[in-house]
Amino acid sequence: MLPEGNRPYLDCLIKAYRNNAVGLDAALQVVRDLPMEKRYIWRVFSALKWAFADFEDEYVALDLPHIPEPARSEMTKELEQRLQQLRMLLQAFHTE
Repeated sequence: MLPEGNRPYLDCLIKAYRNNAVGLDAALQVVRDLPMEKRYIWRVFSALKWAFADFEDEYVALDLPHIPEPARSEMTKELEQRLQQLRMLLQAFHTE
C-alpha cells in the first residue's frame, strides 16, 4: 500500500507520464509547498538518522559470528540493496 505521504510525488509522476503539463505544474506546486517534515526526502533522512544514531561497528563485529545462516545471507542481500539505494540517493544529490 502506498504511504499517504507519497501521494503528491506519485501525482507528479502520473502527470508527467501522461504529458499533462498543466496538471504537472499544479502537482509540482503541491510538492514545493510541502513543509520539510512532510517531504519524502525528510522521511528517508530521518530513517537513516535513526538507523545509524547509535551505530557501533564493534557491536556488529560481536554480533555477526552468532547470526546463523540463512539469516546472515538474507541480511547481506538486504544491506546490498540498501547500499544501492543509498548510492542512488547520493547520485541524485550530486546531479542537482
